[in-house]
Amino acid sequence: MGQETIRNWTNAVTGVFSDLAGRFGVHVGVLYATAGFLAGMLVALLVAALRHRRVSKRKDLEVVSTLNQFLAERQKSDAILADLDIGILAYSSDGRLFTHNAAALKMLGLRSAPPDFEDFLARYGENNGLRVSLLLGTAVVGAVAHIADRQIRIRLKETRIDQERKAGTIAILQDITEQEREEKKRKDFVSDVSHEIRTPLTTIKTYSESLLEWGIAEKDKDGIRNDVWRIHEDSLRMDRLVDDLLLLSSIDSGRIKHPMEMTDMGPLVRQTVDRMQVAAKEKGLVLTCYTVAKLQMVFVDRSKVERIVTNLVSNAIKYTEKGGAVTVYVGLLMNDVYVKVADTGVGIDQENLPKIFDRFYRVDRTGSRMFGGTGLGLSIAKELAELHGGSIEISSTLGKGTNAVFRVPIAGSVFKDALELLLKGGEATSPLHRAALEELTARAVECRLVPQGTKDLAGIDAETAGKVIGNAIGPSCEDEDPEAATADLVEGKG
Repeated sequence: MGQETIRNWTNAVTGVFSDLAGRFGVHVGVLYATAGFLAGMLVALLVAALRHRRVSKRKDLEVVSTLNQFLAERQKSDAILADLDIGILAYSSDGRLFTHNAAALKMLGLRSAPPDFEDFLARYGENNGLRVSLLLGTAVVGAVAHIADRQIRIRLKETRIDQERKAGTIAILQDITEQEREEKKRKDFVSDVSHEIRTPLTTIKTYSESLLEWGIAEKDKDGIRNDVWRIHEDSLRMDRLVDDLLLLSSIDSGRIKHPMEMTDMGPLVRQTVDRMQVAAKEKGLVLTCYTVAKLQMVFVDRSKVERIVTNLVSNAIKYTEKGGAVTVYVGLLMNDVYVKVADTGVGIDQENLPKIFDRFYRVDRTGSRMFGGTGLGLSIAKELAELHGGSIEISSTLGKGTNAVFRVPIAGSVFKDALELLLKGGEATSPLHRAALEELTARAVECRLVPQGTKDLAGIDAETAGKVIGNAIGPSCEDEDPEAATADLVEGKG
């Protein structure tokens, strides 16, 4: 059937070409050749059209792909610029702004960036030498602009296509306010330390020279004793200053050691106050101590807490006139044990109250030096309190007295926070939490609350976590109250 159809089509085509050849007097072979040529041309045109279409489509896809890559890179660049703490303003070769980030607007205090580079220079480069440096072509073009109460360092960098053609200018902004503030503190600290050391050294030098020049034989025993006593007193003062500076250095560097232990604040504070009774009586003051609530145990370094309380009571005695009173209260407020030291002394004016924790600050420099103070006591006390997760707050009325309140969290609260941090996958970075986890681990091993041979608390459940905390607070390996101990922990993980 197929062969017959082909034969019929062949006969039909042959008949058509024969009819055309007879009508136009053309040889049939010529017609065949012409038809073949035209068919070939048509096929070639079709092939070329299809190829052109494929090439165009491929180029269109390449253009779309390149455009998508460009947009993706632009989005990445915008995201990076948005996350930078450094402000960026980029201006083209004709001075027009073409990109910037939010940090730049925040530092400049603007809602929209300066639209052209000349406007930027007019605002932030006139009075600080930025424009002059740019005109002179100095190697480093930069200056500091004072904007509101902030100091912004501006650095300009030219970008070039080649040595002849300039692509644009990038303005890089950095907020250096905190750096400058810290640098000023450092300079002031060095200056204060130098002054504090120079003062006792001057005394030692003066009195030792007096003994050498006048000769021991030319002075009576009382005169010699007074000179030696002054030298001895100032050497002790220098010794205290060096100890304080070393302690501050240890705190700042994180090298301070904390032998933490469970402690009852009531007896600890009363013992400290009892030791201060002699100084209070010598000044004619009434020093009393009250425990105003049933206290819970705290997890602290006893020696550091004693130092904090001693400093607060000592300051109260120093700045209270004869016939006044210093009263110490120990109590419980929420999850904190507090020690309040109230005096009827000279007080502190509101202007100077925010400065009392600054290093080397003194309410009354002359009075403080009379008592051998270094001006570092309250600063050290505050930092020690914060290392225990606590705080010191001071309120005062000039001429009426001062109240100082030292607060430290109870042991249960410290243990819950440390264990919750561990079970959430966090890392204990503070000395307090590290010490708390060491204590919890030791009690858990002692009370067999973790598998034998392991010291890992990370995998314990909520019930076991409650037992660990209860046993750390309690005197023996007993389940104190696991539900209460884990009330604030993450459900299912402690």
